[in-house]
Order: sequence, then C-alpha cells, then structure tokens
Amino acid sequence: MRTARLAALVSLPLLLGATPTPEALWKQGIADQNRAYAQTPHAMLKIQDSVYLGEGETAVLEGRKGAPGSWRWNSKPGGKGPLTLAIRKGKIVISHDGKTVAPAQLQKSVVVDAGIDIAGQPTQVGAGVEGWRIFVFNQMHPAARGFKSVSYFAYDPAFRVNARFVPDAKLPPRIFKTSRGTDKQFYQAGEVVFRLKGKDVRLPLYTGDRDAKKIADMSAFFNDELSNKGAYGAGRYVDVTDFGAFPPRAVTIDFNNAYNPNCALSPHFTCPLAVDAMPLAMTAGERDPHFKH
Repeated sequence: MRTARLAALVSLPLLLGATPTPEALWKQGIADQNRAYAQTPHAMLKIQDSVYLGEGETAVLEGRKGAPGSWRWNSKPGGKGPLTLAIRKGKIVISHDGKTVAPAQLQKSVVVDAGIDIAGQPTQVGAGVEGWRIFVFNQMHPAARGFKSVSYFAYDPAFRVNARFVPDAKLPPRIFKTSRGTDKQFYQAGEVVFRLKGKDVRLPLYTGDRDAKKIADMSAFFNDELSNKGAYGAGRYVDVTDFGAFPPRAVTIDFNNAYNPNCALSPHFTCPLAVDAMPLAMTAGERDPHFKH
C-alpha cells in the first residue's frame, strides 16, 4: 500500500490558487514516483540489500570500506562487521562500531561508508507478526543510475469512478501471500460497488488498522484481463483516500493512479499478491515494466 503517493503535491495550479485537475495530479504523481524510485537518497532502486528480522533473529552488515558494492547482510552465526542488528523482546537493538544506535536514528539513516547507509522501519514479517525491515542503500547503484521512467497508460477520465461503499463492520483479517513467500495481514474494510465500461464491479478494499476511528485510507489489490498481458502479473494496487470519517457512503477511485507493487522492480519488498479480479481489461494505471510499450 502506498497511500501517500499523491499526498502533498505542489503544482503550478495550486500555487496559482486554482484546483488542479485529476489529470494534472496524475502527471505530478508520476513525476514524484520517478523521483522516489531513483533520485532521492533512499530511492527504491538504490537498495543494494535487505534483511527482515523477527523475534530472536540477528544480522551483521559485512563489506569493505571503499568498495560500495560489497556491503551485504549476513544472517548466519559468526558474522563479523561494523554493524549488528538483533530483535530482543520485541525491540530492535543496533550496534555500530561498538556504540548503541537508537531505533529512531535507524529509521532516518546510519552511514557506514562513502555513499552507503542503512535505514529501516517496523514491518510485518509474518501475518500480523511485527518485526523490522532494514535496507542497505548504495547511492551509485546501477539500477537507479540506469532508470528512465515508469510507464503508464494514457489518462482516461472514464476510469475515474464514483462508487458506493459497503462497509464490513467486523473488519475481518485477510491474509495474503507475498512476493517473498511470506504472509501479510490486512483487514477488509468493505467493498466498493460501481459500473465501469459496461461491467458491474464489486471490489474489496483493505486497510492496515482494525480501529474504525483510525482508518484514513484503504487500498484494493486487483488483477484484470491485462494481467501478464501488458499489466503486471502479480496485480496492481489503487488507493482510496480523502473520504472523511470511516465508513464513507461513497468514495471516488481513480484507476489511472493504479500502480505496481514495489516488487515489480525490486526484490527487496514483501508485496501482497492480488487475488481480487476485475472483470475487464484495465487500460489505465501503471504498465508492466518488463514489457516493451
């Protein structure tokens, strides 16, 4: 789920006091996505290695100073390196060159070599099981330096729909298989009902919080008739925000903003595999990056 993808956009129409059109926001969102993929210090394609740690697990960062491509995690016993991570009694313990590092600093950045730093955050390492995910970032990573742009279908206003929302008061847990073979848990907030391209559609929406008072965003994970045929085979995601207090009676969904999970371009993420099917070819949103378009 990437619910902040279109948040806090600053565009010329906003600066001039005008309300930006959905298509203008879509264009700005793609530009922001390109920066997040390859240009920012912690861009997705600058990830050189990753480790996911649960209770009782340990990892050591090993590498050679001055050799940026050498830095990797070692989760096997006996590892030696300048930085060690461990999860003990639900808390992460970090040691860098013999000194303790606060978890808050790890969430920002810990520099280990020129152009190399690590950063991590809490995440699910199993269905409803919390742990940590820690990335090694290489500012000169070839994947980031060679990246051009994401690819989207042309904007089509017909794929921006107003849908009736049918809440599920029980917010039942739903477990998804992920791209790394683990399980990840979300809560089914309800489903949206709408008509698109002559087809009646019912699509579940999921959230990461079971407290209805805290639900500020929802996401759909969907396949469609273009999956593996120009759209990413493991499915795409679309986020629903700005609906006010939960549960809303209706929501607006712009499928032009549907995006690929991060694992479409990086092996370092745990992405839910979509199982909910759209009964049509969704010629909107992000294309499969492994196809020529």
